[in-house]
Amino acid sequence: MPEPTLRCVECGQSGLARGADGSLRCNQCGATFVRHSHRDIPIFVSSRSPLKAEEILCWKVQPQNVDLKAAQRHWKTGRMEELLKEPPGRKLLNFGSGDGGDRKWLEAAGFQVTSFDIFPGDFTDFICDGHELPFADEQFDVVTSVAVFEHLYDPFQAAREMFRVLKKGGVLIGSLAFLEPYHARSYFHMSPLGLREVLQRTGFREIEIRPGWSFIESLKGSFWLWNRVPAIRRFTGIWHRLSYRIGLGIWRAAYRMKGKKTPDDLVVTFAGSLIFCARKAQ
Repeated sequence: MPEPTLRCVECGQSGLARGADGSLRCNQCGATFVRHSHRDIPIFVSSRSPLKAEEILCWKVQPQNVDLKAAQRHWKTGRMEELLKEPPGRKLLNFGSGDGGDRKWLEAAGFQVTSFDIFPGDFTDFICDGHELPFADEQFDVVTSVAVFEHLYDPFQAAREMFRVLKKGGVLIGSLAFLEPYHARSYFHMSPLGLREVLQRTGFREIEIRPGWSFIESLKGSFWLWNRVPAIRRFTGIWHRLSYRIGLGIWRAAYRMKGKKTPDDLVVTFAGSLIFCARKAQ
């Protein structure tokens, strides 16, 4: 698969030359980008980024900490995988790919996948800051961002970068935290209105937002320590989903008893996570 056209994250100009040591150098401003020892992954971070290439070079892949099932669990939550059934094209950017457990699944579905994250991994193509992507404009048909937005210190800037690298008519598909506890240095857990504001201000249209997992699953599942045992988590997960459906049923019954229409936003009001899809206009 041909690599996407790269650009300098320091000055924004395309055109990077490879040095004798394998590093990449910008022909315009002279910035140099080194490679990580793990799979020779290029590191693209600017002087403005809180990430530092020197620190990233010291990071090691710890196989015992890799969870390749996590991404697949996210794709199955709220049937998010259905949003990929009719893509506008096959070039896909996995924005913040984590351990990359969904890469083989995406490739089996026919996508040409480019993955990046802030740390090296077996399925990572680039290491970079999602607020300054090293890709030229309009490179991808689809951008996926699964459980990433809450970890971005400037979601508006990151959304602008997603919009920039999407081709006209391209789609952004993903999920993010709403009523979830603080986790893994998360910054902004967004309500449906907050998410819509970010996407609309960026320029996205045809925005669809729906619930992922419920607040009961996200809060109780995280709080009780015994839920870290897989067998117990499967059992309590079933109970949490059932109790959530029972609770929604009571809410709907209460509205009917009062002769009122159930609010359209009832299901997202109590969502632990939100699933979204948005399009860049032609």
